[in-house]
Amino acid sequence: MEKIGIRALSIFAASFGRHSRSSECHYGAIRIARLCREESRSLQELNNLSLAALINGFSKWPEEADFRQAAVAIAGEVIRRANRHHQLSEFTQQGLVSLVNGFSKWPEEVTSRQAAAALALEIVRRPGRLRAFAQQGLAILVNGFSKWPDERPYGQVTVAIAGEVLGRAARFREFSEQDLANLVNGFSKWPDDAVSRQATVAIASELLRRATQLPHYTQQGLANLVNGFCKWPEDAVCRKATVAIAGEVLRRAAQLRDLTQQGLANLVNGFSKWPEELAVRRAAVALAREVLRRATQLDDFSQQGLANLVNGFSNWPEELPCAQVTVMLAGEVLRRTERGTGLSDFSAQDLRGVVIGFNRWPRESAARQATIAVINEVLGRGIRLFDFTKPESENLLNGFSKWPQDAVRHQAIAEIIRPLKLSQTGAAQLRTGEKWSQQPR
Repeated sequence: MEKIGIRALSIFAASFGRHSRSSECHYGAIRIARLCREESRSLQELNNLSLAALINGFSKWPEEADFRQAAVAIAGEVIRRANRHHQLSEFTQQGLVSLVNGFSKWPEEVTSRQAAAALALEIVRRPGRLRAFAQQGLAILVNGFSKWPDERPYGQVTVAIAGEVLGRAARFREFSEQDLANLVNGFSKWPDDAVSRQATVAIASELLRRATQLPHYTQQGLANLVNGFCKWPEDAVCRKATVAIAGEVLRRAAQLRDLTQQGLANLVNGFSKWPEELAVRRAAVALAREVLRRATQLDDFSQQGLANLVNGFSNWPEELPCAQVTVMLAGEVLRRTERGTGLSDFSAQDLRGVVIGFNRWPRESAARQATIAVINEVLGRGIRLFDFTKPESENLLNGFSKWPQDAVRHQAIAEIIRPLKLSQTGAAQLRTGEKWSQQPR
């Protein structure tokens, strides 16, 4: 393979990635990936487009170690060039977009994150250059940078792109459905930024203008839109756009099996921000039936996905399918409790949402048992139990008041009821909107 040359191999890698289901292409890509890892100095011979071709080819198999290690080697080469004066200034728009897209497939890799940060700073450094990016390129950049929402460089570049998108509002028809979905999903990772919000609202308006094209969106695209719009539940345009999407989801009820587990959970979580809308309610019931159909696949849902389902469906407690699916989800939480790791993989926020969700069905034994299991996990971590919002505290106490007397006397329930009652009298100095926070015992 060394005789072929690394530049030619980058073309092969990109081609193999386009045929990722072929065993021959898969094997060929593995051999190229191993060469990149073992002979990483050869990467210095490549221009930015060849580096991008390599990583985008490898990104079709993100779970495999060979491709992950090759991606780290490529990221290292980008970082090496970034540390040299103006080395990234030679990167074309296409190269920048493709590299960000590739690195985003391994967001947990430190080297990938650092390389993406260097690319973000390069884009911000080019004043006025965003105009040169194609619509699809902007969407890919936003979608890629959204994998690291907690870091400043990605926020800076995303806000800059949001401003560019707003400047192209008159040309929104040139954005594809997938581009719009990716932009909304990405901007929603920075909901407190005014420009991100304005750009999202502008896209919501465009979606309403193109409502007849909703059937052209993929299932994942619809889920991304709802997951994005729900970050601004008080905005009337985002509400209207979500109601329109709910109608499309209901129309596709027979095809909901094509949704991924994450897409399903995102739709339920998003729709729950507008529970009073009739179209949203009907779509949520259809989604509940789909989750019931996947009774044997609940293990495939992530902890956050499971929490989003429980908390989301709790907004329609009078709907039978929502009640049935909640009982089923309670059983899944109890099954996970019995594993070696228990509920340790759930974040504090996920546990909080599960308690609030199950509390809407106080007469369901499975929901009560799951609530006790979650509270025991919370107590074991030393998380404060009284940092709910005032309405949440009131709803929780109302739910616990409907528990059978023998159940409500359980030590774990007593531990949560006590601070909730204190919060109602003001003794806990509860601040509206406060979340559970980690407190060492």
